Amino acid sequence: MQIQQKLEYPFWKIPFFLIKSLLICIKVFRTGILALLIENKYFNKQIVLILKILNFIFGNKNQKEIGKKLCNILINLGPGYIKFGQALSTRPDILGKSTCHELKKLQGDLKPFSNYVAKKIINDQNENFFHESLAAFDENPIASASVAQVHTGMLKDGKKIAIKILKPNIHKQLFKDFTFFYWIAKFLEFFLPNIRRLKLSRNVEVLSEVSLNELDLTLEASAADELAENFKDHPNYKVPKIYWEFTTKNMLVIEFIEGIRIDDLESLNAYKHNIKHITEVGTEVFFLQVFRDGFFHGDMHPGNILIDKEGKLVPIDFGIMGRLSNKDRQFLALLLTNLLNKNYKKVVEIHDEANMLGKDISHDHLSQAIRAISTPILNKPIGEVSFAKLLGQVLNLSKNFNIEVQPQFTLLQKTMLMAEGTTRQINPNVNMWELSRPLINKWITDTHDPFEVLEKWFHKNKIAILKIPEIINKIDELLSNK
Repeated sequence: MQIQQKLEYPFWKIPFFLIKSLLICIKVFRTGILALLIENKYFNKQIVLILKILNFIFGNKNQKEIGKKLCNILINLGPGYIKFGQALSTRPDILGKSTCHELKKLQGDLKPFSNYVAKKIINDQNENFFHESLAAFDENPIASASVAQVHTGMLKDGKKIAIKILKPNIHKQLFKDFTFFYWIAKFLEFFLPNIRRLKLSRNVEVLSEVSLNELDLTLEASAADELAENFKDHPNYKVPKIYWEFTTKNMLVIEFIEGIRIDDLESLNAYKHNIKHITEVGTEVFFLQVFRDGFFHGDMHPGNILIDKEGKLVPIDFGIMGRLSNKDRQFLALLLTNLLNKNYKKVVEIHDEANMLGKDISHDHLSQAIRAISTPILNKPIGEVSFAKLLGQVLNLSKNFNIEVQPQFTLLQKTMLMAEGTTRQINPNVNMWELSRPLINKWITDTHDPFEVLEKWFHKNKIAILKIPEIINKIDELLSNK
């Protein structure tokens, strides 16, 4: 069954959804977050005015512990909201450092379920695991996040492992959240026709499908396996080993990695890790995943990236992965390069070539609009430049210029925001997109090599080409018989 059919809701739930959305908004606004958004001057004047009105009506004058209040509300609301909070935790430019510090607890410091339940789940998945395979098992989990928690153990051959198990009833809880998000998208599209081109409901479908796949841990194991294959020759990026013989849909057994969180600067410096080198490797890996492979880690918050004792970057969660076609990658590479080069007319041209512009759109006016939103961002100090924000601003032009929003970029934009936020946390003076520029330029040159294109065309059509002499002979025979 398609994800769209799964997210459909009965008509009688609409009044309930209306009341629920209003109550959630009031709860969130009461944390004081609106005053924080206004103070950080992240949004344009029109949005700031709306925020001020909402803050006047619903806001809380007590501005203390905003992050803690918001964190508690998101936890109580459910796993879908926790995922939203995880993404926000990487954006101190929006919420401030103290708020983001509190939201980091959503990345792996949630209340775990009981040891009894954990053991029962493991035993249900593999009744012989405890007796035949494990030499030791730690009942206290090392991490508890939105959909799963992780325990450590030791196999009888001495190898230390991490055992990830899904939380009870998580399928039902997460699906309930995404159904509500889907209704909100449909509601906005119905009452605000101008935002339909943003494809909000389709974006929810994409994120729902990706996130719901996270609930099958064999798919996560498969993703880790594919990522490991892609980076098998990379000296500074290591994917932990998957123990397939113990892995099931509800339990993932993986090599345990001793490491330091990528944003724990105090510990990284204490162990004399090279922060600049880590930033460069992280940028290179992100580029290779997105542009070379079209298969990227879609949940790149700092809690999912460790630095091992050798200084290698080690991803530890593979539940959310994204894919881009070669056509999507070429569009993105050209978009990024031309924005960084401030070639705004070319930015319009690639949108047009990708059939993303409506008819009768003035290219000159669109180019001018892109320049207007790009210049303030690109003129900032290098460490503050956010291409993810710029991409979002360009996509927001869809209302006035009928730009067709591409849902496949939704997860990528979220990942870009996380990657930028993480890079900025560990090395504020570095811009990952400037580091990526030479890699992207080389990739564009290589993928547009006419000889390579010709070679690919020949390979794709070689069966038909090889039949040409046979066809000519048959034509010659027909002509001879006449």
